[in-house]
Amino acid sequence: MKEYMSGLNLVDMISEKHKMLRDKVNQMSGEPLNKTETHILAMLEQHGVLSISELSRLISISRQGTQKTINNLLAEGYVGTSAKEGNSRDKPIVLTAKGTAACRSMLEIKQNIEAEITARIGREQVELLRTLLTQDWL
Repeated sequence: MKEYMSGLNLVDMISEKHKMLRDKVNQMSGEPLNKTETHILAMLEQHGVLSISELSRLISISRQGTQKTINNLLAEGYVGTSAKEGNSRDKPIVLTAKGTAACRSMLEIKQNIEAEITARIGREQVELLRTLLTQDWL
């Protein structure tokens, strides 16, 4: 793995690590969710109630793609819709109890993975990485 990663540029290194982390979270969660579905759940957890149009903008995919993903999440019971007074077209999307539980479970998994990373590379390195990732370099 180290040989492969050492040959990559910084952008690809970050992308590869991101993919590995997301795959590990999804594998450990046991939830049958894809990346777009987990991204939508995370946005709903963060913002509370969002329309399909708002979700589309936040996750940078088409409204049609967002609608298709929301339909899957509705069918599986992770999200629901609520009526918005004066607007019958744009139904706000909300997390259900199942969606909230999935988000909480994934947060716990992420915290455990962070603890594993900290044990491997040390608290100082994790704090340095956190600092570097929060700096305005893009």
